[in-house]
Amino acid sequence: MDIISEATTGLKGTTNSADTLKKGKLREACAGFEALMIKQILTLAHQSVPKSGLLDGGYGEEMFQSVHDDQIAQKMAGSKGIGFGEMLYRQLSQAQIPPSAQSKEK
Repeated sequence: MDIISEATTGLKGTTNSADTLKKGKLREACAGFEALMIKQILTLAHQSVPKSGLLDGGYGEEMFQSVHDDQIAQKMAGSKGIGFGEMLYRQLSQAQIPPSAQSKEK
């Protein structure tokens, strides 16, 4: 599974039949972006921990930690994570609506 398809599983429950293909792709992109942001946060958090040299695993540990961060980011974004993807989706989907249609909705 890739990070974007896993991340969008939690957001698929919020889509409805009125969503167009364009909005579905936007929702998927926003969820994927949230997953990538979470992974970056996790990676930077791991880098900030000083290594003692006693139990450092070298390259193998780095690879495992990277895969582990990917999985955690996917799960967090897939279960609505920190809400960043949904907030981004709302902002961008409003930006796509023409101004005349926005005034009719209000």
